[in-house]
Amino acid sequence: MHNNDVAAITQQVSDLDIDQGPSDPAAMMAALNPELRPAPKLYSKGVKITDITQIFTNAAHQLEVGDLIKDPFFTLFEAVAALEIMDPKMDSGYLAPGETMEDDYDFAQALLPEEVLGIIDQLLCHEMAWHMGHPLAQTIFTSLYIDRILHPSPLSLSETRFDRDESCAEDEPLMLQVLRAYCLGLIKTCWYVNNRVRSEHFYEEEDFATHTFHRNLLEGIEYDEILRFMKETVDLVLQAHGISEDVKKALSTRLNFRQAFLKTVDVVESRSLDAKQSWRETLSFISDLKSSSKLTKPVPQSFSVKLQRKLASTVPPRPIVVVGQESAYEHLERMCKDGEIAVDILDYTDSHSLMTFVSLFQARKPQPAVYIRTLLQYYMFADMIILGKMSIREILDDDLASLTLPANQLLDRINDEVEVTHDPRFHMAQRMELFRSRAANTYIDILRTMCQSRCRIRRTLCHTIVDWDNLQLDGEEIDQELREFTKEKPFIDKTLSHDPIYAFPLSSWAYYYKLRQMEWIVQLGFELQVYQPDELSGMYFYLNHLCKTRSRHLERIRSEVMRSYSVRRNESQLDPTQREEFTNAISFINFSMLEVTSTYGFADALSSLFEALRRLDLIPIPPRPYGNDVMRYEVRMKPFSTIGLPAPLSFESFTYNVTQPNETTLDLLLIAGEATAAAKKGFEILSKLNPKDAYCRGSHESWLKDIKDCLKACIFTGISIAAVKKAIEGAGKDNKVKIQVEIPTTGKGYHDWWIVPKILPDPKR
Repeated sequence: MHNNDVAAITQQVSDLDIDQGPSDPAAMMAALNPELRPAPKLYSKGVKITDITQIFTNAAHQLEVGDLIKDPFFTLFEAVAALEIMDPKMDSGYLAPGETMEDDYDFAQALLPEEVLGIIDQLLCHEMAWHMGHPLAQTIFTSLYIDRILHPSPLSLSETRFDRDESCAEDEPLMLQVLRAYCLGLIKTCWYVNNRVRSEHFYEEEDFATHTFHRNLLEGIEYDEILRFMKETVDLVLQAHGISEDVKKALSTRLNFRQAFLKTVDVVESRSLDAKQSWRETLSFISDLKSSSKLTKPVPQSFSVKLQRKLASTVPPRPIVVVGQESAYEHLERMCKDGEIAVDILDYTDSHSLMTFVSLFQARKPQPAVYIRTLLQYYMFADMIILGKMSIREILDDDLASLTLPANQLLDRINDEVEVTHDPRFHMAQRMELFRSRAANTYIDILRTMCQSRCRIRRTLCHTIVDWDNLQLDGEEIDQELREFTKEKPFIDKTLSHDPIYAFPLSSWAYYYKLRQMEWIVQLGFELQVYQPDELSGMYFYLNHLCKTRSRHLERIRSEVMRSYSVRRNESQLDPTQREEFTNAISFINFSMLEVTSTYGFADALSSLFEALRRLDLIPIPPRPYGNDVMRYEVRMKPFSTIGLPAPLSFESFTYNVTQPNETTLDLLLIAGEATAAAKKGFEILSKLNPKDAYCRGSHESWLKDIKDCLKACIFTGISIAAVKKAIEGAGKDNKVKIQVEIPTTGKGYHDWWIVPKILPDPKR
């Protein structure tokens, strides 16, 4: 602006008179009424102004409801922003009439003891909601008191006071101190939990929300300081006057519970068996928490959804997650019990018991909380020291010795000390170390995968079997190289072939685990309800096929182990330790054969039963206008399509074996009945094994329950087969059976891997 212009404006302002203006009140009101003001007329040289209001209105009337007109220069960001602005569901900055941006909450106000109990119990519910997978922004961070402590980031206990008025710096009301002590313990507990979960392998979008929205969860305040402050607060509560004994006990119980929980999440980091007692102590408070919950008085105004604006302004506002007290206590109780059981994994006995423990622990219903599952990973793999005391090599050698290489020179530790290059043991050590380096991550991935959600386990196994297929090929190559140094002598079985047969211990070991995982993929498909009812007969047949393949493979391994044992015994080369290794390997192979025989017998029975029901038109077949049987078969076999062994079945062979066209329906039921009886006998034998013989030390109770559930499902299958057979024999001239089939969903049957149809009478048919 030029100086002359400024001077002119200044002169005009100075010439204004305070008395200027209309003296008539009506005229003054008319001047202030914006509705009476005419629309301003815009004038600009070179610009022609056109009123398009009527034209735009007429054009809009020609559009149908739902039509969308988009200008090419109106970007997606602008379009979404236009939709979000002033929408209370999308605009985090939207304020309703009379609403303020922040809550006007008085943190200095006195709280009744019952109100403190109410806030504490609500915080516990939010904490459990967080453990269930909900984000902190919708749970714990909705508390105004938690927000007061965390903002700004405190570095000492004195900076965590709710009332920060300098006049109140020394004298804090007891109830506010109780609430502050509990909140400090809660936040520090969350810090331990969040760090542990983030340190392990998990999927945030599926399991757990670790995002803290740049909030510091009291990292600058020591654990001991918080614990000491909580203890001092408990003493003050017990000495306080004017509070009823019931309320005193309720307050002290909650503070003591928080101390116990905080100690527990600290102790579990040490990977010691002491954590069992800590989980028990935490669990012991739950009954008192439940019984005293009737004393609480809710304070809903101490929680606010507005706090989300501070956390993430670009995220649409989300409602506070509400979890009932009963659900919260149930989740907490399960967490404590599961945490106590998880510590048992540290007591290592053998690799197969370890595998059984992890698989059964993750199969618990409901599945253990994410924090407990990440603790299990921490116990097993922290610092690449298995269970805090063993190397990966020790686990691998233990597993190899118990299956294909008992008392074998390839696993002898002395080989590592040989440095003479022309010594065969030097080359044995080199080749074995090469195999271990390739097998270590692949083997550990099985255990790590089992610590995920059930859906994620199946999805990941579909990828890991490819790694095991490659490991099998690598093992076969290394096996051939090792023959030169071990001087392995082949044997010839003329009933099989005239070619020499070698042991292939490394590739046989890899093949065994690959088959095991292929079975798990199919079995988890039943649990997760991946297959339609009319596909059950086919998938149970394929499970039967995989189990029979593993059974034949185990027979081959057993023959090799027995041959090696006979040779060593005849040459008097066995000491007691080596003899024990052979005994253990043969025992495990026999156990595995009994287990796999029971499994393929039961799978054969259900496959035949479902095929018989399909023939009787009792299995609903949904319409599939966009697919056919061949395409669906390709989808089901896709996880196994790239696997070399076992070779994929052709669709024609698969269909023939499932439908069994040469067998009558009654013959199918007869086959199913015989297979069920054989499987039932196998499960009965398994149920009588001790933990050592069943290779489930540390998880025998869970393993026995699993076997008994299989046995119950087997018995129920026999009942269903008999009912269908009776209905067929009692059918009239139209050959229509008067029964209907009810297929149980997951959790409704005896065992999620064995879907047994329930046969019900249907007089309408």
